[in-house]
Amino acid sequence: MQVRRSGAGQCAGFLGLIALCDAIHFLSHPHASQFLSRRRRANGIFEESKKGNLERECVEEFCNKEEAREVFENDLETEYFYPKYLDCLSRYQYRIPSMTRATSHLRTCVSDIPDQCTPSPCNSEGSVKCMDKKGAFKCTCKEGWEGDRCQNDINECEAGTLRKGDCSHACYNVPGSYRCFCRDGFFMHSDKHTCIDRNECLLKPNICGSAYCRNLDGNFECKCDEGYIFNSTTKTCMDVDECAENTCARVCVNYPGSYSCFCDGREGEKLATDGKNCLEISTCFPVQTSRKAYILNMGELFSGIPVVYLRFKIPVDNRFTAQFDFRTYDSEGIIVYAETNETHSWFMLALRGGKLEVQFKNEFTPKVTTSGGPSINNGGWYTISIVESQNSILVKVDQAAVIKINSPGQLFSSVNGTTEIKISIAGLPRGADRTILPINPRLDGCMRGWNWMNLGAAGIGSVIQNIKTKHCYLNVEKGSYFPGTGYAMLQLNYSMAENNSVGSWKINLKLTVRSSKDTGVLFALASDEKIPLSLAFTDSYSLGTKDKQNLILVMDNVIVVKTDELHLCNGEKRSIQLNITAEEILLEVDGNVYGSHLQNFELEQQLSLLDGVMQEPVNTTLGGVPDIPITATPVSALFNGCMELEINDKTIDLDEAIHKHNDIQSHSCPSMNKD
Repeated sequence: MQVRRSGAGQCAGFLGLIALCDAIHFLSHPHASQFLSRRRRANGIFEESKKGNLERECVEEFCNKEEAREVFENDLETEYFYPKYLDCLSRYQYRIPSMTRATSHLRTCVSDIPDQCTPSPCNSEGSVKCMDKKGAFKCTCKEGWEGDRCQNDINECEAGTLRKGDCSHACYNVPGSYRCFCRDGFFMHSDKHTCIDRNECLLKPNICGSAYCRNLDGNFECKCDEGYIFNSTTKTCMDVDECAENTCARVCVNYPGSYSCFCDGREGEKLATDGKNCLEISTCFPVQTSRKAYILNMGELFSGIPVVYLRFKIPVDNRFTAQFDFRTYDSEGIIVYAETNETHSWFMLALRGGKLEVQFKNEFTPKVTTSGGPSINNGGWYTISIVESQNSILVKVDQAAVIKINSPGQLFSSVNGTTEIKISIAGLPRGADRTILPINPRLDGCMRGWNWMNLGAAGIGSVIQNIKTKHCYLNVEKGSYFPGTGYAMLQLNYSMAENNSVGSWKINLKLTVRSSKDTGVLFALASDEKIPLSLAFTDSYSLGTKDKQNLILVMDNVIVVKTDELHLCNGEKRSIQLNITAEEILLEVDGNVYGSHLQNFELEQQLSLLDGVMQEPVNTTLGGVPDIPITATPVSALFNGCMELEINDKTIDLDEAIHKHNDIQSHSCPSMNKD
């Protein structure tokens, strides 16, 4: 037997045998002696130079640690192999009677020792395979696992490994993977990643009852029209009473689906841009309201009674005389009325058709004489004189005789040597209904520089000095002036047929206006406590439109026409035309035509309501509305400015009104201030 091992090697071998002694019983002496030598399996002298082979070196023969090193050619695997190799020997080799052949059990045990993947150290759930390395191993992990043995699950939901959109909503980690979940109201697409909205409105058509169902992402909502709120119990839309929430600063009117705030325009208020609060109506272009105490306002009283009374006692030989300056745009009215107490004689100087007219009655005869001179109602100042002589009565305009009455006899008879004359200016005294030809006594004009009975002013100046309403405006223009303190009312007939049949009426307005304030009623129809129709200025509510206004046409509290934002309050005259019949509406401002913004059926409904109103008598108001609830119309503010008006081709004379605030000037308007 040839011994190839050094002493150290033999020592190691014996140490291995000592380990074997721990087995069931000791090896026999022959077997133990055989372990110290081996036969050459290569059958040649070059066996020692061949690379080690595990089968040959350590299974067919016993090997020591050095020989095992020759097989593995590295210390790491040798250190791992050899203790396990000794363990295999202890378990299987002692049963074999011949030491020259190993059993299959030993072969399997020894062959498996170098494969560090048998058994696999890798986590079976997280690994794909185990790769044997020299003294080590490498686990190949499945997707979603990590670690040297693939033992750690990767939390894809937190690790940032998912791409944006991999899960539409929620991510839930599971061992080695993850799952996407959807929020309520969504369902998972077949791709297992995408969440798709569940359209409840289509799946359950009656889910909202009478309300409108609006689908949302992951949900739905039941919608009602503005002004209504959804009742989830009854599944119906209920009106919201905005007025119960103190929405409006002044007066609030709730109606189905909405509400309206109202301000008292007659107190100088207008609705603010928020549609809730009230603001003071602003002056956008001032009027020259300067009055002069030495000029008498002859149109102070709408009642038609005189604005000034004078009384004179003159000697029997004196005759009636008067002289004054006079200005007017009015065409009819009484300038001066004089009478005596006892004889019932009277004399009247009036204006008819813009020309002077004299009516008188004395103890001899009644008489009416009209001037053949020019019209004097053009707004200019004229000096008028009345001179009674023994043989005539002479009326002059600027020293030119325009009326001469020959041999009238003495106008006023004397009593006890004196003649007592009462003079009334601008009107008829109460009960003095003795005119020969009927005449409207109201006269809008101005008088100054008077001289009565050759006695001068006769105290008129002191009478009117401290009464501002008796003072006349210094500069006036043609038109009716509404100072924003009242309105005028007329009874007009709009019917085109005698029987006033349905639809046989028309409203044709032609207005020329100059507004001083940005809000106010121009024209309205009043019936009981309702305003079935109104035309008004209103301040524009739009942002960035300062100093602009809208013209609105309102029917039964509904705005049916609204113009663009216009400069309607800049001191310039504006031409407005309104034509209404039972079938149509046409509003025109400075040549620009505006139609209704309502749907056809809505406009037809409003016209039908108006047609019903027009079958009965209605009152026409100008410059405002009567004292009715402010909720009757969106704008109740009184108009401030000047107006000239034709209705159905007839020029409107406010002296013919059934009501007119005394502050309204029927035929004269103060001039506008212009820089």
